[in-house]
Amino acid sequence: MFCEHCGSKLNEDAKVCIKCGCKVSSIIKSKKESKSGRDWLTNAAFFILSAICFVLVPVIISLMFFFTASNVVSLLSNIVYICIVFLIYREDLVNEGRRFKEHFKEHIKTGLKYYIAGILAMMFFNIVISLVIKDVSANESAVRELLFSSPIITMISISIMAPLSEEFLFRKSLSTLTKNKWVFAIISGLLFGGAHLIAGDFQLINLLYLLPYGSLGIVFALMDAETKSTWTSVTMHAIHNTITGIMLLALYFLGAAV
Repeated sequence: MFCEHCGSKLNEDAKVCIKCGCKVSSIIKSKKESKSGRDWLTNAAFFILSAICFVLVPVIISLMFFFTASNVVSLLSNIVYICIVFLIYREDLVNEGRRFKEHFKEHIKTGLKYYIAGILAMMFFNIVISLVIKDVSANESAVRELLFSSPIITMISISIMAPLSEEFLFRKSLSTLTKNKWVFAIISGLLFGGAHLIAGDFQLINLLYLLPYGSLGIVFALMDAETKSTWTSVTMHAIHNTITGIMLLALYFLGAAV
């Protein structure tokens, strides 16, 4: 919760802003705004619709292009999906975008705090897993192959489209189903991690990759829960994917083994 007057972070039970003295009546009640007065069943229906579209949109777009598997088809699928989910949560996302803009520095600071914790956890788990599996995940391998063969389109996909589509589904739509931030974060992390295990031939040992992917999903959820804005995790997710993509491309063009 943030003060509408000065943007300072406030405790949930705060009655005045200790920094500027602004009264509680002018404090943004973010939790109420984000739900837009919808009941739980409506929020659940919206989540189910978002999840179904996440699966069906790529299939429908692929059918339209006669099952052509290409970066362009994937990019188009992401664009269509993002538009659909934005329409579903338009009021929420517009309000959250306004809040993110007004309290940009606070939200970025909060996002970075959680992101650093998440990336450290992700690095630790990846190091441990590499001792067991001695290879990257199937999802990571597929992304690298696309990145090296079609760098421009893939960078657009991973830097813009993936953060938007994944945060809209795994953070925005799930955040409306529970008030408990830890329940939200854990479920969000598990689903986010599980979605990244779909690519390639699945083996039971690949469940280990739930740890690094899930840890990042959890911190994305926690930063959204604290700032009450999906755009915080969208921004951090975009920064993460962009930096990772640039580093991989740099190593690839320098001739390093990646």
